[in-house]
Amino acid sequence: MDVAFFIPPTVGSKEDLMEGLAGRRTDLYQQMLGHLVEIAQYMDEFGYYGMGFTEHHLSVEGMTLSNSPQMLGLYLANHTKYNHYGALGHVLPVHDPLRVAAEIAMLDQMTQGRAFAGFARGVQTRWINSMAQHRYSLADNITDPEQYNEDRRKLYYENLEIILKAWDNDTFSHKGDFWTLPAPKTDWPGQQMSRDMGGRSLDKDGNLVEIGVAPAMYNRKRPTMFEPFSVSHGSIETAAANGLVPIGIMCDPEIVAEQVEAAQRGWAKAGVDTKPGERLGFARYMIVGETDEEAMEFAELAMFEWTYFFAQFGFNAVLAGKDEDWQDIPSTIPEFIKRGILFCGSPDTVNRQLEAALKVMPIDYLWLFTPNELLPQPKMMKHLELMTRKVLPNFTDKIGPNVHRQEAA
Repeated sequence: MDVAFFIPPTVGSKEDLMEGLAGRRTDLYQQMLGHLVEIAQYMDEFGYYGMGFTEHHLSVEGMTLSNSPQMLGLYLANHTKYNHYGALGHVLPVHDPLRVAAEIAMLDQMTQGRAFAGFARGVQTRWINSMAQHRYSLADNITDPEQYNEDRRKLYYENLEIILKAWDNDTFSHKGDFWTLPAPKTDWPGQQMSRDMGGRSLDKDGNLVEIGVAPAMYNRKRPTMFEPFSVSHGSIETAAANGLVPIGIMCDPEIVAEQVEAAQRGWAKAGVDTKPGERLGFARYMIVGETDEEAMEFAELAMFEWTYFFAQFGFNAVLAGKDEDWQDIPSTIPEFIKRGILFCGSPDTVNRQLEAALKVMPIDYLWLFTPNELLPQPKMMKHLELMTRKVLPNFTDKIGPNVHRQEAA
């Protein structure tokens, strides 16, 4: 099992955020960068898979401040040797797919194969409706929410198709509902260059018939691709059927077990036989202290992220069981632990919690929500040390102080 951190970058403590417009403060952003480097270097030493960052824009409040996951990943990659970096995920309905494909390829080249890709439909209406208002109904989710969701779905899958074509082929063409590539009737003065150096870019009459993205991926193959955060059985199955590792987030054991099966069905549609939990991830919080009491103290700071941000967008729905009204679920630490979104306590306590959870959700990837800055850095590093040395090695041989030396041997 690989263990990775999902970080919706926050630039300051709760007190900093409450002062207002923390996202605009240089001192807080620079402090965050330094702390992320320390966390990334620790992860690099002990065998973690890497870090994934949200794509959220316009975050002047200072929470989930992640305009360019690629740039942040490259910054941290320059301070590490092994970690993988990428977006969880690029909100594809908003984007030009050619640019997404090229930027992920650039990150992969610059890190020599340490990029992964994550793709999402997006839920942050403030920036989606502002930055994609030219995309059909994406600025109008009030008068016609059904069309809004349908356009997001169609754009997502067509953009994904184009990205995969760009990675799989030196040059390609595409004609769909939203995109025609190359653009028809393009006047291209560089015909001689394309004839001599550009493969099958032109027909005999000089018309553009194919285009390509450069550079190629570092190893000329698709990166590991993720789709966060899959809520329904259908989204789990569809992600796998399209070659993306689903990252589930539902917590009820019965629902989780059914989603493990849904992932297997999806991979089977993609022609891949899998064992239960193979090519599947789930996202959870984990907070470890020396004692249960200390961990609860840490969690009260860290879970401000969930209660003040994610819960406001309806994410408490992932805590609910079947036929349960999620709006009746309180946003409290004991409830988060009870529901299973949060593993919290001393190493012994968290070991028991994780052992019970993995019996229901055998997985290849455990993505840990990591509320940087909300948990002060000394407490964050103490939590990481306890989790890394006293919990995770009991469940995976990929985490430990000698992992990279053993791999080299």
